Amino acid sequence: MHVWCIMDWNRRWAKEHFQPTILWHKAWFDNARKIIELSVKSQVINCLTLWALSKENLQEREQEELKWIIKMINKLEDLLPDLQLNNIKFDTVWDIGKLPEESQQILAWIKDKTSLNTWMDLVAALVYSWQDEIVRATRKILNDGISPDDLNEEKFRQYTDFWKFPVMDLIIRTWIHNWTESKRHSWFDLYDSAYAEYFFTHTLWPDLSKEEFFSAIDQYHKTKRTKWK
Repeated sequence: MHVWCIMDWNRRWAKEHFQPTILWHKAWFDNARKIIELSVKSQVINCLTLWALSKENLQEREQEELKWIIKMINKLEDLLPDLQLNNIKFDTVWDIGKLPEESQQILAWIKDKTSLNTWMDLVAALVYSWQDEIVRATRKILNDGISPDDLNEEKFRQYTDFWKFPVMDLIIRTWIHNWTESKRHSWFDLYDSAYAEYFFTHTLWPDLSKEEFFSAIDQYHKTKRTKWK
């Protein structure tokens, strides 16, 4: 089972808890660590993807906040003992080359150290935009000289960033706008989420609890799957 978490509205959490905005980064990291542990304990999740940074975040956030975001990305190296203990393989998707060199080196180091682990894949989605991924995949297809007659859905997926992972089964999106009840995927990977189930919640990411996380998984298993019917 592949579960994807869109970890949204961490800055609002800081505001509601009367904390400086920069402290949401620590709250984000702490709850991400908890969700990773719960995924291992679930016994049904073999791939967990956490969307940690969008391309738009990197382009639009103030420099001071970006410093803290990068600091939290670098802090992923603190997860290594837990990853090794629980036999978790770490990987990343999307345009990692736009991150600082130090961050790239840390991420590569974690990947290398966990490359032989087999129990679960943990994927950090960084510098993400699905539209950007379409463009990059198309460039690679053109550079490889793929004939239009040879291009199909399966072949196209081989050029996307998620080609080596299973398609998404469950997408958890934290915080629905209270005043509009708006639900959106926010540049999410539409290609692999075509038949995924969505779990929307009013809960802010740092407050997503064990009970609600397992409730989302339970809801998925209770849903009558109608793929291709």
